Amino acid sequence: MSCSTKRICAVALVGLLFLLSASVPSWGVNGEPIGSITAIEGEVYLSHKGDTAAFQAMLTDPIYLYDHIQTEKGGRVQILFQDESLLNLAENTYIQITEHIYSPEENMRSSWFKIVTGKVRAIVGRYFAGAGSKYRVSTPTAIIGVRGTHFVVDATLTDETTVVCIDTEWDLAVKNIQEEVPGEVALTNGLMTKVLEGQPPTSPEQAPEDLMMQMLMDTRVTLPTFQSGPGGLLGKGGAVTGAGLMEEGEMPPIPVAPDQPPLIFPPQELPGPPPPPPIPQ
Repeated sequence: MSCSTKRICAVALVGLLFLLSASVPSWGVNGEPIGSITAIEGEVYLSHKGDTAAFQAMLTDPIYLYDHIQTEKGGRVQILFQDESLLNLAENTYIQITEHIYSPEENMRSSWFKIVTGKVRAIVGRYFAGAGSKYRVSTPTAIIGVRGTHFVVDATLTDETTVVCIDTEWDLAVKNIQEEVPGEVALTNGLMTKVLEGQPPTSPEQAPEDLMMQMLMDTRVTLPTFQSGPGGLLGKGGAVTGAGLMEEGEMPPIPVAPDQPPLIFPPQELPGPPPPPPIPQ
């Protein structure tokens, strides 16, 4: 069996595991993966809970609850989660996975990703109506509450966060991560806001086209050039796909739910993982 064939089989196996696990709840504990790396460029480092040192990530590597993911200069990575959401990390980005509960039988998902620094693009295409369903992204200054949307967060500055809404059927709620700071804004297609340390989000405004394009390019990850097979486990470009997941350039369909309750932000602090292990020199 050729090296190329082995790699294709490895990606197909990851997709098959996703499909088989879609019918049971997953909390990402006891060694159960919650996602996998579906595209990678340059140097990307990964550490699991309990690791004493980070290791260089590879295509199809599993992702677990409490993982730390860090991209170096020139490094980018795309992660597909069991709930069919995607995260693209630009270079010089560092995130922590603080919470991930996925229960398709109860139509429930609760996820929290902490961006320590860098740029992250998220595609959250499926709407989960079950009690307790939440999808949150936080930075040192902001917290973003999501129902189903496509957006980019720039947290390269420690005291300022820029949030750009690319495409959504529902409002993208943004507020300061400090509970005592009042004010919350809702973003719709093409709008942006900035959240500075200790200040409420700025009023939504149209994102300049050049800024939006730059953020999209910074968070674009080249997909592997595997060929799609008849089983449908490999999408265009070789990305592992779940039901309803489309090409990177397209937004997955977002169901309309007029009776959906308003977003309610949870407490901002959850017990997180220990400091990341050092990257080997």
